Amino acid sequence: MDHGSAASSKPPATVRWGVLGTGAIVRNHVFDAIRGAELCQLYAVASRDGQRAAAAAAAHDIEFAYGSYEELLADPAIDAVYLPLPNHVHARWIMAAADAGKHVLCEKPLTLDAAEAEAVAAHCHARGVLLMEAFMYRFHPAWVEARRLLAEGTIGRILDVAVWFGFRTTRTNDYRLVREQGGGALLDVGSYAVNVSRMLLGDDPGATYAAARLDPATGVDMTFSAVLDYGDAHCTFTCSLEHEPDHQVRIYGTHGWLSIADPFNCPPDHATTITIATGADDHPHHSLLRTITIDPANQYGLQATAFARAILSGEPSPLAPEDSIFNMRLIGRLFASAGLDGPLAGEKVTT
Repeated sequence: MDHGSAASSKPPATVRWGVLGTGAIVRNHVFDAIRGAELCQLYAVASRDGQRAAAAAAAHDIEFAYGSYEELLADPAIDAVYLPLPNHVHARWIMAAADAGKHVLCEKPLTLDAAEAEAVAAHCHARGVLLMEAFMYRFHPAWVEARRLLAEGTIGRILDVAVWFGFRTTRTNDYRLVREQGGGALLDVGSYAVNVSRMLLGDDPGATYAAARLDPATGVDMTFSAVLDYGDAHCTFTCSLEHEPDHQVRIYGTHGWLSIADPFNCPPDHATTITIATGADDHPHHSLLRTITIDPANQYGLQATAFARAILSGEPSPLAPEDSIFNMRLIGRLFASAGLDGPLAGEKVTT
């Protein structure tokens, strides 16, 4: 269906969004976030099942529903797409969206390895569209404030970053449990830990050490632990698909430590806190604790607005594709450190 005529009635300075898929991430987080975001209009949704797309559109007040991804991409009124599909099809649909002239905000991990990330980044650049990996946590005011405090030297020079990100998957048909579909803890929640490490300490640790606990039936890494050695600083992390949900980041410096209460998935209707500890001598009870309350914010909506602002202004993506390429390179090193092949081992990437 061609809604090109509707494009002329689009309010000025807004980005019309189409969403490829109706999975839990968009139902629970993305639809409402885009609808409420500045500079954004939630316009269309697509599913391989037309009835499912129609049901999602009705439930979330979306104007148009399509029974295939191709139909949505063919709509000239759509400016940008949110891509929340399973990991192994990200590259295919990023390129298809770029070919249709749509800017792409894609769920993490952007692709299955660095070569794929390089290929889709080059493809989007050649088509003149923006591409960004959806690390929404970076846009939450808690992280914006935490990074400001760190830059000011509130806890001194960063020495160590400790990250824990785990939950328990219970769906037997979860693509996270299929290695060839980009399953496993490292590519899923571990991509956040790698991103935090790179954001705070740099893209290229001198050495990596890793170990994984594999599912005996599928070979998927259910829990993955690592040390990233930057020489004068370390990041240690554990990520898991089999633990009671727990999300933690604590950053240790020469003069104290800093933590964010809910560093990755803070609900939009909940305030969160930053805790800073300084001044202790030889016992943690002696630390001077300071707590900063951060008002509720929708990090998915803030992310959509930041991406829309870049589209409308002609500026680069807030998180450049090069950031995603570095993320995938480091994830590849971690797979190798744990003695594992990545999901695309031995396969060639084609554009």
